[in-house]
Amino acid sequence: MRPLLALFLVFTAGEIRGTEAAPDSIALVRRFADAMIEKSRANLPHPDVPLFPIALTRDKFQIPRFKVGNLVTARVPQEFKTIANIHHDLNLYQLFYALGKISGEAKYAREADRVVDYFLKHCQEPKYGFFCWGEHLGWDVLQNAPGGFRPDDPQSGMIHEFYRPWIFWDKSWRMAPEACHRFAQALWRHQIDHTGGKVSFSRHAMISSKTPSRRGMDFPRHGGFYIAAWGADYRHTKDPEILEAIEKLVAMYESCRDPESGAIPHGSGDFAFDKDGRKTQYIYTQSPLGLAIELHDAAPAMPEALKQRMIALAESADKAFLATPHDPGPGGKGFVLFCDPTTLQPAEYWQSKEELDAGKPPRRIPYTGGWRSAYTGQHPHTWLVPTLIARHQQTGNEGYKKLLTACADHYLTADPDAGLNEPVKEGQRAPDIESGSIGNVIVLLNAAFKLTQDEKYLARAEWFTAWATRKFWPDDSPLPHASVRENLYSAASRSDTLALAMLQTALLRTQPEKERELGLIATDR
Repeated sequence: MRPLLALFLVFTAGEIRGTEAAPDSIALVRRFADAMIEKSRANLPHPDVPLFPIALTRDKFQIPRFKVGNLVTARVPQEFKTIANIHHDLNLYQLFYALGKISGEAKYAREADRVVDYFLKHCQEPKYGFFCWGEHLGWDVLQNAPGGFRPDDPQSGMIHEFYRPWIFWDKSWRMAPEACHRFAQALWRHQIDHTGGKVSFSRHAMISSKTPSRRGMDFPRHGGFYIAAWGADYRHTKDPEILEAIEKLVAMYESCRDPESGAIPHGSGDFAFDKDGRKTQYIYTQSPLGLAIELHDAAPAMPEALKQRMIALAESADKAFLATPHDPGPGGKGFVLFCDPTTLQPAEYWQSKEELDAGKPPRRIPYTGGWRSAYTGQHPHTWLVPTLIARHQQTGNEGYKKLLTACADHYLTADPDAGLNEPVKEGQRAPDIESGSIGNVIVLLNAAFKLTQDEKYLARAEWFTAWATRKFWPDDSPLPHASVRENLYSAASRSDTLALAMLQTALLRTQPEKERELGLIATDR
């Protein structure tokens, strides 16, 4: 037996944690990682391209020829089947770096570095300098070219939009400084619209259109991603253009806060309809916190006056979020996801007056709930959890600890099988749960244990780990199911989140000092 496995096979089958025997999670996730390194690219036509495909069959490690339902859920076209996307593999790289430190084997960190280095140096669109990553764009591993969109309609589909925060900016800058600087410039020059001397943006930069930039959908979360990129660039270059970009975007968000609540609306031109048919702005509560996280991290490198403004803007986001009537505990309504900008009271919103008048359900439901996120419908409580974890780590604010532990208490008894067995109306698909949704439940329970040292949270994390092992690894394949009901591997289902969370749970039980040393980051925010 390998020493690593022997080290972690410390529980007998009879030891019960949260009414279920803890599986050997480290062996399981290491087997997954090894398969991704050794087999996931074996059937690709360009052996010199080290990128991981976003979707694979679990038996033959091939890009699926059939329709991938998980991509429909992720709101991307079937052309995403053939791409690689380092945003979607972000936690896979964290897993590799962690396994390298745990096992002492250099291959894991070396492989993560190799993939990221290649992407940064080879997968940047030439005209503007955007990386081919994110929500709508990737690198086609069959064509060795930008992909993820219908080839007959690149103008509508070739879109730059962040999917996750990129947590490896300083590492990336060391690997590919020229490419990273060009990307930072692209965000300022071509994602941001400068019309009339007033900045605005859309989270969609339309790369194949006459001009990429648009206005009015300047969501705070995305603005935070840009500030993170610019902050890393400024730390290395001291480029005054990049400093101007940060200052102008900070000023834009300062100016658009609601005069009574201080909350930042979702977008300067993003309006919806309330139940009375009134066109209004609204608050998407987690988005300003995403901005706050990046402001906090970027601020120390800024000139003092700008630094203080960034910190104050971040703190105003905390104040507004914590003044909103969240109720995520057992039997509660959930986190408030959408609310009125002035009163911060929960509110439902429709995309159009026509949808409201037709009696269609609201596009934006005020409270979180359920197990699976939907573009039209509810998002699970854990939709907000990584953001709250990050902001609590930065501020130590007890309000975030209270919300996190209350939400964790909900999952002490919440039953995913009950969610899978809910009755189905005619024409609806059967209930399903993605791997990443359970991954973020485990992330939450791990965080609650670290905050409180209360055994019940770690025990319940182990229960969900055992449940996930049965549901997502039900056979001999090292690749997890995309969801309980979809038998293929899909990075869009955030299987990397699940694997990383399971690894963290095992380390919290067996090597808590090592878990602290790794500094794992919850990135689904």
